[in-house]
Amino acid sequence: MLTGYLNTNKVSEKKYYRGIWKVLIAYVFFSILTLVFRKYYLHEDLSLFKSGLKILDFSAIPYAWYIEMWIGLFLFTPFLNLLYKAIPTQKQKMVWIGILFAMTAIPDLFNRYGFHLVPGFWQTCYPLMFFFIGSYVKEYQPKINPLCGWGIIIICCLINPVFNILFVHNRPLIHIAGDPSGMFGTIIAVIFFLLVYQRDIQVPLMRKIFTKVSLLSLDVYLCCYIFDAIYYPWFKEHYFINQSQFGMFFFVIVPLVFISSLVLAQIKEWLFKISESHTSRKRIAYR
Repeated sequence: MLTGYLNTNKVSEKKYYRGIWKVLIAYVFFSILTLVFRKYYLHEDLSLFKSGLKILDFSAIPYAWYIEMWIGLFLFTPFLNLLYKAIPTQKQKMVWIGILFAMTAIPDLFNRYGFHLVPGFWQTCYPLMFFFIGSYVKEYQPKINPLCGWGIIIICCLINPVFNILFVHNRPLIHIAGDPSGMFGTIIAVIFFLLVYQRDIQVPLMRKIFTKVSLLSLDVYLCCYIFDAIYYPWFKEHYFINQSQFGMFFFVIVPLVFISSLVLAQIKEWLFKISESHTSRKRIAYR
């Protein structure tokens, strides 16, 4: 969604496509770091050949599916912009997004537990739906009442726990609300995006913090697996009694993972800047 929102004017040119290297280099850097962690901390059997294959098939970092998806979305973006801008009216754009929602989000709710009630072939194309929603928001700047928006988000978040409390007994929990790209996940994501984008942060310090976190967000995402694999097992070993009790540690572990990942991402940023500065000085010296 953010990609569609921020890249509505990108066109197919060399300058745009050169931007892919920054992300690919970050991916390779954190993949190597994660593979070293997996080999020497988690004691996985990883040879150089296996490690190379894992980088290429995006399994070096368990969360790297996003990079695999992003590469295609990045390459498609100029042409997706052409498609979106070729739709003449706001109403037709809403119909287009509605069709994408029906084809990608609705099947997650109805095609499960042995049932296949609606067409689901296009379900994996949900990134396109989010992209065009972002493009639509950028163009038309829709607003939502904060009270109404947060109310809908809370109701959607309560579906799973309320359903399981009322109807599920002596069996594993049922994830009735579906995946993040499903119907309820999409509703939550869109409303949350609308609530955040329309908020103007006036406090300079807060603006600076949000800007810094935004700039490092991809690196934070790529390295957070390392800290997930450190903190969760440790807390589970020392504090786990039952699932409901251990759920309280979510409010401890998640901030720990985030802060640790943010620090590592910042260190990587500093190292890259030092390397770029050193390379620039060498080029100047050779001239």
